[in-house]
Amino acid sequence: MTIFQAVLLGVAGLGAGVIAGLVGVGGGVVFTPVLFAVYGVLNVPSGVRTPLTVGTGLFCTGLAAGASALHHARRGAVAGRMALGVGVASAVAVGAVSRFVVTRPWYDAALFQLLFAAVLLVVVARMVRSDATGSLTAELEGASRWLTGLGTGTAAGTVAAAVGVGGGVVLVPAYHRWLCLSMHRAVGTSSATIVLISTLSTIAYALLGAGVDGRPDLALGYVDIGTGLLLAGPAVLGAQGGAALAHRFETRGLRWSFALLAVVVAGRLVWGAISGFVG
Repeated sequence: MTIFQAVLLGVAGLGAGVIAGLVGVGGGVVFTPVLFAVYGVLNVPSGVRTPLTVGTGLFCTGLAAGASALHHARRGAVAGRMALGVGVASAVAVGAVSRFVVTRPWYDAALFQLLFAAVLLVVVARMVRSDATGSLTAELEGASRWLTGLGTGTAAGTVAAAVGVGGGVVLVPAYHRWLCLSMHRAVGTSSATIVLISTLSTIAYALLGAGVDGRPDLALGYVDIGTGLLLAGPAVLGAQGGAALAHRFETRGLRWSFALLAVVVAGRLVWGAISGFVG
């Protein structure tokens, strides 16, 4: 990797950190596409490229989300028990998807990009809807609330393990619309949950990639520590600034900022997948 490439990674990491703190998605919407492109330039073998991208992206996401969660927690914008419960619920999904999907030969680069794009577009549709949460959300209490949290954790863990975005694309809408949290509190609680999800996912990918050929020198399994720190270091700083900005924006601004970013990333991924098929 050249010095210029390392600098670009640092800049991307800083931007991803700001996004993580601002909209509570962990920064994976930036980390994952950047890492996927970097490993393409570095000619990482196709069978290693996708799981290495996901594993390293989750490593970066966890660090950025941790910085964001601390800032939100100091402002009282984290529902701790909910974050812990949903995060634990994601554990089984993380392990299963990591083991039986992402490391399989049929889960190639094109499928990865299309799945990531689809996840982002579904979330965009949810985030740009009106602020009304609806009668179903208002009625969630007791067991129903915990079942909703279990489903949210499972979905978030599946998304995290499959496309390396930490699960925030599921968590923010779910916390806001289904579990009745304000948008700012949804963002903060999402960041805290992502820390746990990313930690579980990173461990899973480190173990699954042990001894696999074609990985970078500083990789621990499917987690590239060297490249990851180039992204995550600046991201930790950016997350602090993003979290501070989040409390200065109204809810509508947060939702539309997230939606715009997601559309841009989804379009780029679909184009990459189509190019791969044509090529």
